[in-house]
Amino acid sequence: MFSVRMPRFPVMALVFALPAAAAVFVPTVRIGPNKDVEMQMIAFGTYRHSLTSCDVISGVMQWLELGGRHIDTAHDYGTEPDVGKAIRLSNVPRKEIFITTKIPGPIGRDAVKTLVLNETLPKLGTEYAARRRIRWRDVERELSGSASGCLQVDLLLIHTPCLERSDFPNKCGSKLRAERLDTYRGLMELRAAGKIRAIGVSNYLAEQVEEVVAELKEAPAVNQVEWHLAYHNETLRQRMESSSVRLEAWASLAGPTGQGSPSISLADERLKKVAGRYNMSTAQLELRWETLRGVVPVTATCSREHAVGDMNSFNFNLSNEDLDYLDSLPALMETSLLL
Repeated sequence: MFSVRMPRFPVMALVFALPAAAAVFVPTVRIGPNKDVEMQMIAFGTYRHSLTSCDVISGVMQWLELGGRHIDTAHDYGTEPDVGKAIRLSNVPRKEIFITTKIPGPIGRDAVKTLVLNETLPKLGTEYAARRRIRWRDVERELSGSASGCLQVDLLLIHTPCLERSDFPNKCGSKLRAERLDTYRGLMELRAAGKIRAIGVSNYLAEQVEEVVAELKEAPAVNQVEWHLAYHNETLRQRMESSSVRLEAWASLAGPTGQGSPSISLADERLKKVAGRYNMSTAQLELRWETLRGVVPVTATCSREHAVGDMNSFNFNLSNEDLDYLDSLPALMETSLLL
């Protein structure tokens, strides 16, 4: 079973500049092979199409101001420089912020190390952003006198198990197995060098996660997948939990990142009825359903009110009956479509 911890972040950093009732602690979870990396249990996503009325820098800065400390970005989003700038402009110490980023699919050991050292870290503006091109042997030489080096990215994910988008939704199965494992080995070397703290994957099938466990004798810290009320795979969740892999949810409220998947509107009367019993919004209801199932949601909003609401979604618990009912909504939706 997964455990949830109260945050290590300073209390004052998590108290919103709002009435006292809005003050909240965002729980954290521990990830990684040794469970020694602490991660806040809700993240702010920086996929540009999710932010309809603000830019990435403004959205990230507002999230940090309100107490959020987990920021999610990716090479393919093109938002790593924005995240780095927002962090530098904020008054929040870097050590309090948890940065997740993603590198493109299985590109191999050497390519992933070159990408992270020469693009990912400089774009984020972290301490190791050198002006010259970085070679791996230079990193090894620099770290030879240091036990851990300089920690840079908290969590780095392989964004997809495939190289081509056309491989979805089947996710290319066992194809590219060798390339996936080689890329993961490159990330393990970066972790050993102190450039990343935890390694994960994204959009992986259970069988693709199990490739890593079988071959490399460790489980990815995280598997980030599409997950919301109308689109969730309980078999995947159970298999990830049995391997101590934390699931994260992109498109946690469906919305613009759902990309054609089934969705349940936040205006759905069934959600309103359940949310009303707890005096919470339907967005808070869906986020709490995810976190109580052990899934870490990635959310995105330009609205200050919605950002506060997202972080306040930990302020209540759902009954087992309501959890089971929400689990069943996709089946109910499919039945209604057939009528």
